[in-house]
Amino acid sequence: IIKDIYSHKGGLEFIKKNRPAELKDIYNAVKNIDINKALSKRTHEKTKNSLLFSPIDMNNQLKKFLSKKKWNPRSISFDNVPNAFREIDGLKNKVGLEIQFGKYAFMAYDIFSKMPIFHKRGLINCGIELVLSHNMIKDFSTGVGSFNQIVLDMKERGVADLDLPTLVIGIECSEDDWSLVKDLRKKFKSNKNIKKVNLKGNKP
Repeated sequence: IIKDIYSHKGGLEFIKKNRPAELKDIYNAVKNIDINKALSKRTHEKTKNSLLFSPIDMNNQLKKFLSKKKWNPRSISFDNVPNAFREIDGLKNKVGLEIQFGKYAFMAYDIFSKMPIFHKRGLINCGIELVLSHNMIKDFSTGVGSFNQIVLDMKERGVADLDLPTLVIGIECSEDDWSLVKDLRKKFKSNKNIKKVNLKGNKP
């Protein structure tokens, strides 16, 4: 579900008024995430559950859904700089989309550096940054950024002339999703215990 929204430089108002269909695409893509597939990362971090969400899988699910809605990644190159390029996760009708389930610093880079570059090239006139709500990060590997972190920076920094209307969206599991997560982890733990028993030569 869409848990959190932050409007930077009038981003929510601009996108609702000028690109409502594109915003609907994003909402539907989030709703379409398959928790069974997303909860697939095994970890040995002592402070985490052994089964976590996979940022790669969630990213791929969103991109696959949105590609059917004619959202496509877009790259730009730089003159006189070999092999230098910047790529945005999705672009449709001058709306730039970044899906950021990675390290905290990348969120600020997307909004304050990458989006203005694409805006300067005339490719986008507004941006959407899709991130995790604060409640989700405990279910990812250590170091993943959250909605609260980037919004704090944006509020403290303020608005600059180079900024474009941007909407930051924080996503989170619904109550039904969290119930499913709990069940999937129980099954995963049970299967691990069965395998350990079998390795000792005992019957499960």
